[in-house]
Amino acid sequence: MKKNIFFLLLSLPLLFSCSDEIPFDERYEELPSVELKRNILLEDFTGQFCSNCPEAHQVISDLQTLYGEHIIAVAIHAGHFGIAEGSNASFIGLMQPEGNSYATHWGVEAYPAGIINRTSGLLKHTEWAAYARQAFAQEPQAAITLAAEIANDSVFIHTELQSENALSGKLQLWITESNITAVQQNGGTLDVQYQHHHVYRAAANGIWGEDVTLVAGSPTTCEHSIALRDNWNAENLSVVAFIYTEADGVLEVTEQHVTSSTFASAKAGD
Repeated sequence: MKKNIFFLLLSLPLLFSCSDEIPFDERYEELPSVELKRNILLEDFTGQFCSNCPEAHQVISDLQTLYGEHIIAVAIHAGHFGIAEGSNASFIGLMQPEGNSYATHWGVEAYPAGIINRTSGLLKHTEWAAYARQAFAQEPQAAITLAAEIANDSVFIHTELQSENALSGKLQLWITESNITAVQQNGGTLDVQYQHHHVYRAAANGIWGEDVTLVAGSPTTCEHSIALRDNWNAENLSVVAFIYTEADGVLEVTEQHVTSSTFASAKAGD
């Protein structure tokens, strides 16, 4: 009898661990393909002393591998995990005053956090992929054509906006920089050679952009410039342009690397 009880006790883990096992070929359900009707904006709230933020950076890298230029990310350094530019003699700081203004506006308290198209609300980085799939399927409400070039120590930006329907919103132009080597807390390691990408550097037309009114079927053009700063590497700069409204979030977004006379279009499929 004791032998039978002993055998039964040994068998219990096997019964409970194997009886509900799903066959290998049924474990994963392939997600349906996504029709990329538009670009999306991911505002990544991050900080150089945020130990979990590199996990979010990897999520962005994975999403960009999947969706290419259709996902446009901007790393906004903010909060108590951030290092303000020029505040520390030992480290290069990447946090701008606007970063904290944006974080306060959206109510960011925990890092990392992100907002997609300004319609998702604050999301954990583990939620970005699922929401992005939904956002890609939405119809774009505008088209943006963007050119950015450097001359006379300034970035000159030419923007053309167009919509099939009349609309009023705001145009926002941001300068971002990639390939910045600066310190980052990465888990339990302080990495002094960390590569930071698509870092928010400045707003070329005000912290909340400027009002624009589009006439149906008629292009609207805008010209802007912003002086280069000494700590920017001109070869790694990009311009992110998007139209948004308070009610509907980001209507469309595009990104253009700063070069000479180059153009990018936010029209889906271009």
